[in-house]
Amino acid sequence: MKIAFLLLLIFITIISFGQDSDSIQRNRQAIPDSAFEDMGVAVSPASMHLSIKPGSSVVKEIKVNNVTKKSYNFNVGYCDFEMGRNGKPLSLKTGEGKYGLSKWINVSPSYFTLKPGEEIKLKVVIEIPEQEDAYRAAWTIITIDQIADRPALGAENKSDRVAFGVIPSFGFGVYIYQNPPNVKINNVVIEKFNFHEKEGKRKIEMTVNNTGDGISYCSSYVELTNTKTGIQNKLQVKKFTILPQYFRDFFYDLPAGLPSGNYTAVGVVDFGSSEEIVAAQAEFVVP
Repeated sequence: MKIAFLLLLIFITIISFGQDSDSIQRNRQAIPDSAFEDMGVAVSPASMHLSIKPGSSVVKEIKVNNVTKKSYNFNVGYCDFEMGRNGKPLSLKTGEGKYGLSKWINVSPSYFTLKPGEEIKLKVVIEIPEQEDAYRAAWTIITIDQIADRPALGAENKSDRVAFGVIPSFGFGVYIYQNPPNVKINNVVIEKFNFHEKEGKRKIEMTVNNTGDGISYCSSYVELTNTKTGIQNKLQVKKFTILPQYFRDFFYDLPAGLPSGNYTAVGVVDFGSSEEIVAAQAEFVVP
């Protein structure tokens, strides 16, 4: 049977950001939330939190270290994004998002080769203009992607076979967050806090909303109290970044074997203020 069309070579690029491995596509796929080390190559820092006054600029650096015995080629790019309710960033096309920071960032070199045992320091220049849209928060990801050599197809020139060229590669993402001094970072509220049970699993659900115009860096936890015995259980602390005008949904699994009884759950979100935190309370019964 003859194939009536020509199948193009497909390249699959595996982009690693710390513990996750997803591709940064321009069709709004999820981007992982951290960046550390892969294939013996390390990048630091994983993120930068800035507070640059419009009309000013700063110079930062990103270190890329190769501890392998192989040379790698890398290309530097940018990825502006919005954030889903589960905290997974979703990539945007260049210039699509009003909070995109990439237009004010320049990284050099934009292409480099890293030899075995070599370290390079990328120069990151962030220059915030003195204009209206610079007085709001902005963010982006600086991407550092390996450029892999293209292998031979190896289809043996047979008409009944199709060859796929698969190029495994890796990369990193460094998150850049900019809060100009004028924005408010403490307008974080708990919109929903309740107990629910589904398919035999008991959870506490919390929805947090950043109603301000600044990026907030928060931690949250839930504390359970048995109203009869007074015994308390503190559930896992979650640390997260929440962008202005965005929601985040969190689910806390109740401990296995939690004794029957009436309980009070208190959810707490700490957004870095020395004077206040936000909290919510719910009551539920474990049969």
